Amino acid sequence: MNLKNSLLNVTIAVFCLLAMGGWLLAAEPVNAGDASNASKTSDANNPGYDQQGLWPEDVKKTAYYAQKWEPARLLVWARTEDYTGSLKDPANWLENGKPAQKEPDDNSDLVFPDAPKQLLVAGGTGDWQTWETLKMRHLTIGRNIKLRLRNIIPSGNVWVKENVTWNVISIYWEGDKDTFARNDSKRIMLKIPHVRKIDKASVETVGPWGNADGLYVDSGTMILGTDSSWWAGDRHQNTVCSNGTLILMSGSTLQIWRNKDRALDLDIYGVFQAGTADRPLTRDANFPLCFKSRGRLEWKGETFGDARDVGLLLRAKGTMAVYSSDPTKARLVFSLWRDEKTGKNPKMADGKVQVQLLGKTELNGVLFDDFDLGGIELADLGVRDTWKNIQYGKNNAGKPDELYKKVAGKIRSEQDGYK
Repeated sequence: MNLKNSLLNVTIAVFCLLAMGGWLLAAEPVNAGDASNASKTSDANNPGYDQQGLWPEDVKKTAYYAQKWEPARLLVWARTEDYTGSLKDPANWLENGKPAQKEPDDNSDLVFPDAPKQLLVAGGTGDWQTWETLKMRHLTIGRNIKLRLRNIIPSGNVWVKENVTWNVISIYWEGDKDTFARNDSKRIMLKIPHVRKIDKASVETVGPWGNADGLYVDSGTMILGTDSSWWAGDRHQNTVCSNGTLILMSGSTLQIWRNKDRALDLDIYGVFQAGTADRPLTRDANFPLCFKSRGRLEWKGETFGDARDVGLLLRAKGTMAVYSSDPTKARLVFSLWRDEKTGKNPKMADGKVQVQLLGKTELNGVLFDDFDLGGIELADLGVRDTWKNIQYGKNNAGKPDELYKKVAGKIRSEQDGYK
């Protein structure tokens, strides 16, 4: 072995040690507690659940905490300069401390180490249609990484560290394992995220996430974790499909990122819950609904909006339920969408909201506020007799009985929407 090759091997070894030991400096998470004591070895594969202040208070009750993982390939990004090209090229990766011999696959744990300043990692050149799709098991994106990909398909945990710039069209959460999706940066906006878990497997969010177009819970379970937030898109309907479940946990918020004047905030063919039987709400879970035009607003001189538009539509075969430790204080809260900076809805000062509940409802601990007269449309008015601990805010358009009406006229069919 000549001197040049010896120096090269030493350089690779040193870089690997730095990558493995230094790419996970403590990040300052959002809605996940104080991470000042976070271990430098914490990542999607080694989460450090027992570190005080690093995870939500109920982490030991989560499904992802109990999930067991077999060893997999560990690939660490080996470049320290901006890069545009194929992320599938093995030459870009170190595998278990040595130059990788084959490309990342769905049995790989991928790590992009922390960078001292913003570092571009771009999979594919040209416009977004030519960008790459990357599969993996666990994924850790270190601080200051600017990641660009078309699609990410993780079957394991995802941890986005502080100050990450995310330019990814879609993420597909797949597999049969219970996983987390943690974001320590500012709100991450995906274009079209899909949950495609097998059977009852789940992905649970930590921190602020969102989507620009439609969110689709195609199958399995999506959980908005304790104190996390999801800012949903205003261009396409956000949908819980017939084999999907969406759950809001204590302190979580599901909200459209700007007022959605028409179409549905959330279309439910499957299951929509607040809390679970094993993890009932201990604090409110929030779902501010958008004001709908319904022909009352104008765009380019013409009125727009369908009279059937509502904030939440529970389809006839769908289910909505609330599990609370104290349904008088820990509730599922429906209210009017308000701008996070101004505290107001910019569309109409006296705007009110509506929901349409055609499916099965098991409600024990709900607050309805900012609702229109007849804004709670039911297939059967008698279902109210089965509900418990229903409260009404001060901003409703009328008395409680005036907020209900039986669904009449043309309603959306089961085929009128994405399933």
